[in-house]
Amino acid sequence: MTLVVILKFLHYLSLIFAGGIVVGGAVVQRAHLKAGEAPALPVMKAMRTLGLLGLASLILLWLTGIGLAHSLYGGLGINTAFHWKLLGAALLLGSSALGNFHMYKSAQAKQPPNPVFMGRLMTIGRASLLLVLVSVSVAFTG
Repeated sequence: MTLVVILKFLHYLSLIFAGGIVVGGAVVQRAHLKAGEAPALPVMKAMRTLGLLGLASLILLWLTGIGLAHSLYGGLGINTAFHWKLLGAALLLGSSALGNFHMYKSAQAKQPPNPVFMGRLMTIGRASLLLVLVSVSVAFTG
């Protein structure tokens, strides 16, 4: 039982971090898109750090989620809605990893990130997050 409590605490903590980073990153990105200008170098560095923290939070969510599923349900075969949740979480992790890689390559080239590409990743990330939230709500209801 102690393991489950620790896993849940870390799962919820990483969920809070990831959610805050998603909202904060979207606000910063939207402000720069509206202004029609690339972020300044310190803002780019901060966005890169936020992206890495978000990716780390998503990885921790996966690790703790897998641990919880095995501890509480004996595996990942919980129900169909949970499988949809896993798909959404995989898409979210993938979009975060791609975004971080793009930010890294942009920083190496001393270029601002491609706003169209990052916008598409944000759209995929938001849709994936919506899929995760709806699916997890259905998966653990009743």
